Amino acid sequence: MKDYDLQKMRELLHDFYNLTNMKICIYDSAENELCYYPEKLTPFCRTLREDEFADEKCRACDRRAFAECKRTHRRAVYTCHAGLVECFSPILYNDNIIGYIVIGQIRPKDGKPRQENAALQKLYEKLPTADMDKISSAIHILDACAGYEYLKTLVSDYDARIDARIAAYIEENLTGDLSVAALCRKFHLSRAELYSLFREYFSSSVADFVKNRRLQTARRFLEQTRLPVNKIAQLCGISDYNYFSKQFKKAFGLSPTEWKKRAQV
Repeated sequence: MKDYDLQKMRELLHDFYNLTNMKICIYDSAENELCYYPEKLTPFCRTLREDEFADEKCRACDRRAFAECKRTHRRAVYTCHAGLVECFSPILYNDNIIGYIVIGQIRPKDGKPRQENAALQKLYEKLPTADMDKISSAIHILDACAGYEYLKTLVSDYDARIDARIAAYIEENLTGDLSVAALCRKFHLSRAELYSLFREYFSSSVADFVKNRRLQTARRFLEQTRLPVNKIAQLCGISDYNYFSKQFKKAFGLSPTEWKKRAQV
């Protein structure tokens, strides 16, 4: 990203922090940190992560949050092992993740330190506090910021990349042939290149990615239309109803029929 764009993004994050007193960070789709404000770690987190065991716990929390966002395409809000609230919110473009906005290191109003170390407890007490209502409001603001002018560079850069073109093609051709061979022919890639691309950008196999997009689309149809479940399965490229029902329940915890009933209550 150009220096000018990063400077503009920092100004946006600075404004957000001034309004909310919450730390904020922007990552690209590969989980590389692009920009944050204010400094990346609070004194509490910086001191905590000087311990190798605690540092690995922190990193594990981050990995789980990124993985949850990738799996669901929805924000992941949780309390970390140190008792702080973290929120990872994916930036979506054409239903593809092009980056992440992260709010973190927030002490819940009723939170208590989980450390026996007296110095850490004092640093914990100095952290800014927020209730979940305020955190939720901040998240909604961040979701709007994803379309803000200063973040548009992420979109334009992503749109030109082959991973974005492949993802868009899959989204637009769910009922078509989306086999490895067909995708290789379409994008003039070898099997090895296609496999490598999916591992790098989607952290997924080709088959799992296609299946996930079909199930995500089916879920939207179930929530937003009154089409029969078997018709929805066909529109999403899954002709075997029993297989569709089994995979849907495995992914979302409910059968398609149960999900449809719940969504239309």
